[in-house]
This record gives sequence, structure tokens and C-alpha cells, in this order.
Amino acid sequence: MHDLTYLLSLTSPTFILIAMGYFSVRSGFLQKANVRTLAWFVINFGLPAAMFRALSSRSFQDILHYDYLLIFGLGSLLSFLILFFIAKIRHKSLTECALFGLGGSISNSLMVGFPIIIQLFGDAALVPFALTLIIENFFILPLALALADTGQHEGTSFFKALGKSLPQLLKNPVIVSIGLGILSAVTEVRPPQFIGNVIDMLAMTVGGLALFTIGGMLVGLKPKGMLADLSFIVVGKLIIHPLSIFMMILIFPPMPSLFQSVAIILACMPMFSIYAVIGSRYHLGGLCSAVLLPTTLLSFITINAVILLLGLSG
Repeated sequence: MHDLTYLLSLTSPTFILIAMGYFSVRSGFLQKANVRTLAWFVINFGLPAAMFRALSSRSFQDILHYDYLLIFGLGSLLSFLILFFIAKIRHKSLTECALFGLGGSISNSLMVGFPIIIQLFGDAALVPFALTLIIENFFILPLALALADTGQHEGTSFFKALGKSLPQLLKNPVIVSIGLGILSAVTEVRPPQFIGNVIDMLAMTVGGLALFTIGGMLVGLKPKGMLADLSFIVVGKLIIHPLSIFMMILIFPPMPSLFQSVAIILACMPMFSIYAVIGSRYHLGGLCSAVLLPTTLLSFITINAVILLLGLSG
């Protein structure tokens, strides 16, 4: 009972903040358009600052973990392929299969994962967190977009579609901040003190604001009429993805326990919030929007269960 009480004291604030965001918008106290502005700030300023601060303050040897990249990358790919082929068996198009796979293999690491792992592990978790973002943004997301584009345009080469998606990702502020942070660690060149203070202040805004924003973005999502499709994607994201990561941890040589825990916990997160935006690009916005709500709600159970199983609750 003590372990459960302690665990809920760690994770409940995360979901209370999500609920606050949801009811602020649901009640009309805050307009949903304003929530998108908050999300824009978090993604373009707050999280890049946190990433740069975490990586630039460490040595390059502390950051470079090929084992984590391999384990998280292969685990996420396995989850992607399982969902992809489930959709294929259900006679979905190539584009739909790609979006099924995407929903089951990319977490909301930025908005939901970040506050939780910081509460559990502190700044030490930001190295595997950054490596997770590299896998998600340079491996899984380009793969899914290239497959989806290929399905949309018959005759389009997969590799041509892949080549088009990568330059767009290189403009992502979070990815740029990871690159700059690694460069700073390699060269041991740090920003001036006053710039460092600005970065620290921006980084401190992330946790609560990100969660509040997620809650506001869930308003208006109606998971009706797509029960079978929604169920497969929810199970893929909350169960198959963490199990796939766990399987890779068992197969490959052991990495530090902190990295193992961060990998499994991040895999338990709901899918990333722009899943709905990507779905809209392929005329599947209804499905991709609808799945966000049940996945986020059920993730409260799966995240707490996994933390208990990992023995991190006391």
C-alpha cells in the first residue's frame, strides 16, 4: 500500500495537470486556439532549451550509447511492424498500415514522457530521453511518412519519399537543440553565462505547461464508430510497444538499469499529439484524433503498472 501511495504521489500530478487543461478548455475558460499557442511555445522554446541544457552539460562519452539506440530502435521497429501487418491482414491500404504502425511505435515523449521521467530519475534521464527522440524522429517517423506517401501516390518510390521527409525533420527545433547540445559536449564549448541563464529559465517552463497543453488538446475528440481500429492501435501503443522494448533488452547485452527503465517507461506513453495532424494529411484525421483520448486515459493504468513492476515506486 505504501508503494502504491508513493507511486500515485509521483504520477498523479501528471494526469491532474492533463485534467486541468482538459476542463479549462471544456468549460470555455480557455479557448482551444490558445492551447495550440502554448503547445507551440513548449515545442519550439521550452523543450529545445531543456534538451540543450541536459546534453551540453555532459561529456560526449556520457551521451553516446549505441546500445540504447539499437535496443529502442529495434523494439520500436518491431512494434511498428506488428501494427503494420495487423492492418494489412485487415485489408487496409498501405497508407493506413503505415499510420497504424506509427500509432503503435512513437510515444508522446515530449509532452507526457518528459515530466514523468524527470520526476522519477531527475536530469540523469535526459540522456536516454534525447536518444529516444533521435530514434523517433530520424528512424520511425521518416519510415512511416515515406510508406504513407508511397501509398498515397502510386508509382512514387519509397526512397524518394523518404528523402523528402528527412529535410523537414532537420528543421525541428528539438532536433536542432539535440544536435547543438551534442556539439557543445564534443567541443566543450559552453554558451556565455547570461545565455545559459535564459536557457535554464526556458527549460523550467516545460513540465507543467506541456501536460496542461495535452489536456486542452484532447477536448472535442470523439472515439466513436471505430472501435476495432482504435482497439488495435491502443493495444499496440500501450502494450505491444513496451513489450517489444523489453524483449530487446532481454536479447541484447545489458545496458545501465536507468536506461532500461527509461526506455520501457517512455514506450508506455500514449502516442505523440501530432499523430492527429499527420493523420489529417492523409485524410485519416478522424481515426488518428479519436485514438488519442482513450490511449491517454488508459496510459494512466499502464504507466503506473510498469513503474510498479520495475520496482521504482518506493
